Order: sequence, then structure tokens, then C-alpha cells
Amino acid sequence: MALSLTQSLTLTHAYYLEWLSITQAAKAQRFELDNGTIGTKPHTPPAMEAECREIFETFDILLTTLGYPLFDPLIRARVVQTPVITPHDTYNPVASEDMEQEFYCRASGVSGRARYTEEGLVVLAGSYGRTEVSEAFLKNGYYQKRQDLIDQGVLKVEGSRVIYTRDTLYKSPSSSAAYLLGRSANGWFEWKNSVGVSLGAAMGRYGATEESVAE
Repeated sequence: MALSLTQSLTLTHAYYLEWLSITQAAKAQRFELDNGTIGTKPHTPPAMEAECREIFETFDILLTTLGYPLFDPLIRARVVQTPVITPHDTYNPVASEDMEQEFYCRASGVSGRARYTEEGLVVLAGSYGRTEVSEAFLKNGYYQKRQDLIDQGVLKVEGSRVIYTRDTLYKSPSSSAAYLLGRSANGWFEWKNSVGVSLGAAMGRYGATEESVAE
């Protein structure tokens, strides 16, 4: 709830802030929106719109500071500059910061793509895995957790594939690898960058082994 100490907020302010909040939360895709209302953008004069956006930025910062980054996208857009290379230069694209942050989980029937961020591993929309699962997958609770994601629409089943419909954050990478592979998995080992270095090695988690881990 946002309050005005000067009593200057009107219904137009409220409707605009509601519309903006719902729009930004839907774009961020961090949480399920229980409210079916999509909001309606009212006719707002430029000066009032600027005021509303300033108010929105203020409570966005406050919510993020309190640990609720409702409106921040999981993957921020990044500008990748292409260097100018002279005949005497050598350029290794793997050394760029953008490439270092991207990891892959690949096997027969599995193609996962993810970014490692300050918050954890973000599996990108379009990544897919197997619907077929192992006995261990059924026993350790992964099956029900993956089914919950299917029920929420985060994952969809198409034939023998289970596909991510949107970017999804995992605080630890093992469950994300397990959901794709259909078995228990150590995500620190299963996720690898473009040159085959494991996520654990790339992030300095040298204690991570090839053993399966349950989370």
C-alpha cells in the first residue's frame, strides 16, 4: 500500500499504479499472479504519469530492499559489444563475461540452457527434458515437485518432452538438472559452460562431486 502524506493521490493515480504494478510483475515472471485482474491503464496526463512512475520506483526499491524483488526480471538485458579485431589481434569469445555466465545441461532427449546469477541458477524458457523418469526420481520427491511446476504452467508436457515455458530461478542447481534429466542429479556437475567446464568448477565450488545430491 502506498500512502500520500500530502493527500494528493487520486483515483487516477491508484488505477495507473495498479496497472503498472501488474504489468511489471507479469513481465518479471517471478511469482504467480493470483488476481485475475490485469488492470486498466487510465488516461493520464504526462506530468501525472511521471509522478506515478516516481512513486512506483520508490516502492520498487523498498520492496527489493526488504527481499521482495517483485518487479525485477530474473535475467537482465545485457548489451554485448562486438570488439573490433585487427589482423594482429586474437579474440576468444569464451572469455567474454556474457559467455561465462551461460551453462548447459545436455543428454539424450535433454537440452537445458541457464544463466548463473547472484540469486542462483535461472533455467531459460525453451529448455526441455525427458518425461520418462527413474525410480530414484520417484522416491526422493522430485516427481511431485516437478508435477507442481506442470500444474502451475511453468513446465508443459509435449510428447516425450517437458518444456520450460518461462525463465525459472533455482537457489541451488541440482533440482533443475533433475527435472530435465528425469533422475537424481548433481547440478554443480551436470550444468556445464560452452567449453565443458562444470558449474561447480566455474563458480569455485570445487567440493562439488559427480555424486547425486538431493535437495
